[in-house]
Amino acid sequence: MEVRKTVLVSHSAEEMFDLIEAAEHYPAFVPGCRAAQIIERDDTVVAARLTLRSAGISIELETRNPKRRPHWMEVTLTRGPFRHFYGEWRLTPLNAAACRIDFTLAYELDGVAGRVAAPVFARIADNLVDAFVVRAERVLGVGRAAAMAPPAPVDTRVEAPVTESMAEPPAPAAAAPSTIPPAEPNPPPIGAAMTDSSLLTTLRASKLAAELTDDECRMLAEAMELRPLKTGDVLVQEGQADEHFYLIVKGVLGVVKGVGTTDQVTLNTLSAGDFAGELSWLDGAQRYASLTALAETEVLGLERAKLEALLPKDPWLVYRVMRAIIRAVHQIQYRLSMQQSELSNYIYKQHGKY
Repeated sequence: MEVRKTVLVSHSAEEMFDLIEAAEHYPAFVPGCRAAQIIERDDTVVAARLTLRSAGISIELETRNPKRRPHWMEVTLTRGPFRHFYGEWRLTPLNAAACRIDFTLAYELDGVAGRVAAPVFARIADNLVDAFVVRAERVLGVGRAAAMAPPAPVDTRVEAPVTESMAEPPAPAAAAPSTIPPAEPNPPPIGAAMTDSSLLTTLRASKLAAELTDDECRMLAEAMELRPLKTGDVLVQEGQADEHFYLIVKGVLGVVKGVGTTDQVTLNTLSAGDFAGELSWLDGAQRYASLTALAETEVLGLERAKLEALLPKDPWLVYRVMRAIIRAVHQIQYRLSMQQSELSNYIYKQHGKY
């Protein structure tokens, strides 16, 4: 089996190399990675022991990886159920705030146990680069290049008839955090019903509630529904319309084209704090791809009709929720615009040799 991935990111090669090398943090964001330990690390090599587990199947392996920071790292196996295993990371700086990442992995699992574990490892390997992109956005932000880019011509206004009841209320005393923290002290187990307080705490910490008062946050929480998903569950099917917007509470959702077919491909991975399905939720269009749980996952769903029902009660709540969604869409647009520009520059400078 062979995996080849190329991606442009709005972070420097040094920043991305640090994320890739820090294997001890893989369990926090790499789907299927349950444990990781650094065995050795110096300026020329890093060695690690990893435990991968999915669908009840575990794979333990050790690697010893030569490196030249921040441009290259080889992944070589020292112990594990593989007949053949070789990987390579190459990072090419595009400018001070962006780089291109090329990842190659060729492997063959050994024996009967290897054949059983093959689908599990294939899923993990296929989503590995996407997991690092999501991790970079969560840890490093949208990137300096994207943050410095001029605003794209998108109208983010939400217009509604002005009435006395819509007069802007006083701003809350303190701004709410704009992102979900990496972990909660005692998060509820996957599949367990969240209490009202834990749901409210989760929503309060999310970027969806960044501008909401505590009362507005409680009102929004009452309109949302918690959905637990097992690994492999399809939340939304490709080609179907769905009236829900989703906020990922924990776990990983894959944006998958052709799910369950031989042409299946994962277009993106979304983790805790990310929004899912916001554009189709806004315009009612059929979903371009399926939303599939790549690990045990929990999401908060908001039905469009339930948000619209809040308009007469608190129009400013609806306005602020829509602002939060538009901000997330704008960040995506920034990133895509930057990547398109950098890709064009790269191809031009390399005379078309990509």
